[in-house]
Amino acid sequence: MRILLTRARDEAIRTAEKLAALGHQPLLSPVLDMAPTGAQWPYGVIDAVIATSAQAFELAQFPPEWPLPEARRLMPLFLVGAKTAEAARRYGFEGEVRSAPDAKALAAAIVDEMHVPSRLLYLAGRDRKSDLESRCQEAGLDIVAVEIYEACAVEQLRDEAIEAMANGEIDAVLHYSRRSAEIFLALAERSAIDPRFFHHMTISADTAVPLQAAGLPFVAIAAEPNEQAILALLPHGNIAGDAA
Repeated sequence: MRILLTRARDEAIRTAEKLAALGHQPLLSPVLDMAPTGAQWPYGVIDAVIATSAQAFELAQFPPEWPLPEARRLMPLFLVGAKTAEAARRYGFEGEVRSAPDAKALAAAIVDEMHVPSRLLYLAGRDRKSDLESRCQEAGLDIVAVEIYEACAVEQLRDEAIEAMANGEIDAVLHYSRRSAEIFLALAERSAIDPRFFHHMTISADTAVPLQAAGLPFVAIAAEPNEQAILALLPHGNIAGDAA
């Protein structure tokens, strides 16, 4: 199958490698560019660090000496997914990791393990849902959100992707966030591409919302909100049967 990947470039490259190993032909056309904001580590005591994306560490622009090496070694880490944990380790954060599959589960783990008063640092993206922060605040925790990166919409799909879709050479499109799905629809319309002719695979029900609202007939939703589950929609070939 020829699969269109719309996620940010670095993440798309990693996904493309997995798709190729499964025998698929990936085509990259990111609809978002990830950029650092230049935000700095805050002053004061931090009891734990929260991150929901590897970008939180990969795009951070902290000075090498800050936070202090001792703090990097000892601070507990609440993270979503293995990739985020790997990125934290690469950038010198060695504290004990509490991992969860998504932000909702992570918030539950934080509230269960951290007690008032605790000051938590959330290395966040500029465009994000407020659920995790709201849950922690409701529990009385002091959560400081530092916006490390922002996702900027691209102006158009890649020419190669437009040509492949126009020629009916794309079998499926993978979507990893609601916002990226919304941007894809806008860019497809701008390029006079009708997205109804493709199968769309989404990482969550929330990601599927704009696709379903647009009346697309073939929208499949991963059983769990992770990449393994979204890729599991592809290999066995029963795409039409998976559509929802």
